[in-house]
Amino acid sequence: MQVPFEKEAMTEESTVKSGSSLQALEPIDPYMETKVLRKCDLHVLPILSILFMAAFLDRINIGNARIQGLEADLDMHGHQYNIALQVFFVPYILFEVPSNILIRKLAPSTWLCGIMLGCGEP
Repeated sequence: MQVPFEKEAMTEESTVKSGSSLQALEPIDPYMETKVLRKCDLHVLPILSILFMAAFLDRINIGNARIQGLEADLDMHGHQYNIALQVFFVPYILFEVPSNILIRKLAPSTWLCGIMLGCGEP
């Protein structure tokens, strides 16, 4: 059974070209569609939630580092901490949207490998 991805392809009179002949698509059972989506959600959402939390914690670590004595350890005075934050966050914000656009065009595995090679791996 082939699963259509467009709303208009879900009707019984819809057809799809398969090789040299036209083949009618079967309608999607709403109950089964709900079941499959729920199963995907239960498997994917917990992992994505953990990744989102880890990314959020990673972004706020610089604030925690300041509380723990970052400025004293690096001998920062005045506005040097704020300048360091700008140097970090401005490129992060500017490159986040183009990165998300490119990850849609490339395979995520290719994009992540490219970032690792381009930015340097420890």
